[in-house]
Amino acid sequence: MSLLHPVSAARHLAYSLHYALVRANYERRLVATKKHVGRTSFRSYELYNRHGNDVLLQALLLGLDDGDVVVDVGANTGTYTLAVAASEPSARVVAVEPHPGVVDQLRANVEVNDFDDRVDLLDCGLGEADESRAFHLSSYDELGSFSRDHASAWAARVVDTASVSMRRLDSLVDSGTVPPPDHLKVDVEGFGLNVLRGAEAVLGEHRPTVYFELHDARGSHDEAAAKALLREAGYELVPVREGWVCEPRARTDATQSG
Repeated sequence: MSLLHPVSAARHLAYSLHYALVRANYERRLVATKKHVGRTSFRSYELYNRHGNDVLLQALLLGLDDGDVVVDVGANTGTYTLAVAASEPSARVVAVEPHPGVVDQLRANVEVNDFDDRVDLLDCGLGEADESRAFHLSSYDELGSFSRDHASAWAARVVDTASVSMRRLDSLVDSGTVPPPDHLKVDVEGFGLNVLRGAEAVLGEHRPTVYFELHDARGSHDEAAAKALLREAGYELVPVREGWVCEPRARTDATQSG
């Protein structure tokens, strides 16, 4: 049996303690402190201001207009969702999170901010097919993924596997379950390409700005293929620290490029 390097072991212990404290705070709904993203603030049961400095989130908030629809894929405990709802009260957010435990934490954060009237929660994954799929629960909650390798990154381990519903964004928009998005954020621990493949009609017809977070190649994520799909759909990719801000070209430009 292999042993962790001392540095890895210390990090694993610190992460394990952190997540144990976070879970206890959510379960008992003890303390929801104020978090800040730029000039926007909201309350959260997280122990620190997670993702408060994300460039992708800041780009999303800058591009937000009255009445916009934001689909937050891989919402986790809701930093993007809460920041959007706090920044623009007329915006509509669809927060998508497949992790059975984390979606309860997301719900707690939405409720403590009284954002129920502007946030819809979908407890499913998004991908390239409408099906049920194995989701790997990680000892580090935010690493939960449809990719086992991603769920066991950073000295984490897979603690369980659950069968969860996966839907195509195209199906959800076509059925009216999700309104056509103006903004699409994708942060799904290695399954971003799958999300894009299930959203090609939405990308082509509704032209949302896409905020795509990159992850390393532990799982099925294929950066080159994701980049090619977006460019084929008529998007300009602007690299930022966490990934890409993908701006749709005008329809005439996209048609000519094809």
